[in-house]
Amino acid sequence: MSTRSSLTRAQRRRRVVRRRRALAVIVSTIIVAALTVGIFGFIRSLGERPAPSSTPDAGGADTASTQPASADTGPGVDVVAAADSALGVLGDYSDAARPTEDALYQATQTLRAATTPADAAAAQSGVDQAVAAVKADAEAYRAQLAAASAGTNTQPTGGDVAAQLGYLHQYVFNYNSGEWGDYNPYGGDCTNFASQGLIARGWHTDRTWYSEGAMWTASKPWIATAPMAAYFDSLGFTYSTEADLDRVRVGDIGLFSWGETQAGMDHTMTVSKVEYRPDGPPVVSFISHNEDGEFRELTTALYVEHQNSTVRIYQIP
Repeated sequence: MSTRSSLTRAQRRRRVVRRRRALAVIVSTIIVAALTVGIFGFIRSLGERPAPSSTPDAGGADTASTQPASADTGPGVDVVAAADSALGVLGDYSDAARPTEDALYQATQTLRAATTPADAAAAQSGVDQAVAAVKADAEAYRAQLAAASAGTNTQPTGGDVAAQLGYLHQYVFNYNSGEWGDYNPYGGDCTNFASQGLIARGWHTDRTWYSEGAMWTASKPWIATAPMAAYFDSLGFTYSTEADLDRVRVGDIGLFSWGETQAGMDHTMTVSKVEYRPDGPPVVSFISHNEDGEFRELTTALYVEHQNSTVRIYQIP
């Protein structure tokens, strides 16, 4: 009995010892974890504290201001769009002198190549000056044309070119024959159509150039190419040819002689678009009746659709 009781007490003591050791381990683990969290939290808080503000040095300069500025990463504007917009001016002022147009083109190339805001700003300034020069040159040339024909021209100068082209585009395929007739069955409606455009621009009829609207109430200069050329000559207008397109502008009138017909002047069209080309003459397109079209390109009309042909493009002041 005494031995069995003694063994039982020994076992109990061992159990108590084991429990105390386990409790000590748990307590130690908790203490270590708490210390670890506290230490790392303190270290992290040091990183979150704001940096001390810089203080002026002995010379009064702020040390922060001595840090280098970040490098520019681009021009800051859409230089391609800006260059394209500037070149669009040549569509309305294509009668500027070629060197002036070339200067604008070169300025836009410089703008396209800009890689920093400073470069872009400087290039844009150059483009703006070139645009102003193109407009000034074209307007001076138009004034020169008006002055040269002032003694003979009975039609108003300038006029609304946008209204002229707007009318022509409106009726190029759907003829306004109810008001002006249609001469296609009798040789062509091309000159009648160009005359209508000039009326929309602001011209008025006179004793030589007129139409009462109904068929066969129009004068020859109103409906026929060669008589229209003679009328323009009487007004003192000058003209360009296919060899010299520098001063051609939208709204001018082209009078064509087809080489294969050998019949003199055959066809009348109005300039509808002039496109600048840096490596050659401008691309000139026309709007007309007969072969109805809004943008009939000049060289195609002269040498593809016809053979060995010529054109007079009368400059309308």
